[in-house]
Amino acid sequence: MKAYQKVMLLLYPKLERIAEDIRKIVNALACCCGAGEGAEKSVERVLDYIYVRGCFLAMKAEMDEVLAQLCREERYLLEYKYFRRKQKLAGEFADLRMDCSERTYFRRQNRLADKFNALLLRRGLSEDWFMTTYSGVPYVMAALEKVRAGGEKSFCDKRVRRTVRFSDGSGKGEREEKEKPLSV
Repeated sequence: MKAYQKVMLLLYPKLERIAEDIRKIVNALACCCGAGEGAEKSVERVLDYIYVRGCFLAMKAEMDEVLAQLCREERYLLEYKYFRRKQKLAGEFADLRMDCSERTYFRRQNRLADKFNALLLRRGLSEDWFMTTYSGVPYVMAALEKVRAGGEKSFCDKRVRRTVRFSDGSGKGEREEKEKPLSV
């Protein structure tokens, strides 16, 4: 999976909140327009924030469309690896268990990465599109550099992994992945 795709996945759970925070900033800037700086400069800042907010909302809409094309198990795999929203994992996916070996789990993750890549490209969401759209958004560019430098684990918060049940290969039972903190 390409770095820009990982950034889109890692940012996805935060996009609505970021857009809402930017809306609040825009409202505050509009209320105090011209305080301490010229009106033209204030309007430029407001327009920049509006553009950035639009970029985040566009990414959210595109990601919603792509994720809607995935089956429940594939969405679970993304939720577990990238989103890590505890309420979603405990709620929507509480009944789902990975009835497979660890090796099969990683193969499924690789197939999902290929499918996700194909779905993005089919919608025209290439790396060129990403760079053209988000090169003016410092938060997204910083996230991209962080992922390029250290992979998706460098972007994730330090937290405990949810246990995933894998079959032990003998068909006799399951074993659970031990809980271990993710490094930042």
